[in-house]
Amino acid sequence: MGYRWYHAHGVTPAFAFGHGLSYTQFALGGLTVSGSTVSFSVRNTGAVAGSAVAQLYLTFPSSAGEPPKQLKRFEKVAVAPGEEHSVRFTLEERDFSIWETASHGWKKVSGTFGVSVGQASDDAMALTGSLVVGGDIVEA
Repeated sequence: MGYRWYHAHGVTPAFAFGHGLSYTQFALGGLTVSGSTVSFSVRNTGAVAGSAVAQLYLTFPSSAGEPPKQLKRFEKVAVAPGEEHSVRFTLEERDFSIWETASHGWKKVSGTFGVSVGQASDDAMALTGSLVVGGDIVEA
């Protein structure tokens, strides 16, 4: 069982997927969703240098029947105390697709996708937003 099953069934594991330990603290902010680009900042709010792993999760429209919060991108960011680093993820058509067993191929899903950026799959401080995918169009 993976993190998707836990989220879909409301089960809280001892350590969430993506959970990491650090000697410092980080704050994410400034989420911007523009088309298929997701941008935000990572600030080191602690007293020592450290690295955060910023993670982007998509939640498909309910009509797709997919589990919530699917990891689509991540980046390890080294940040000095008090400094801020900008992160930008660009999503691709495959990120909005599901495997269709009948056709044995990927099928793009249209609708409103939830966007979540945090430091673990269950990050209570995660930044959230949405984007709309329709045919070949992606809107924030």
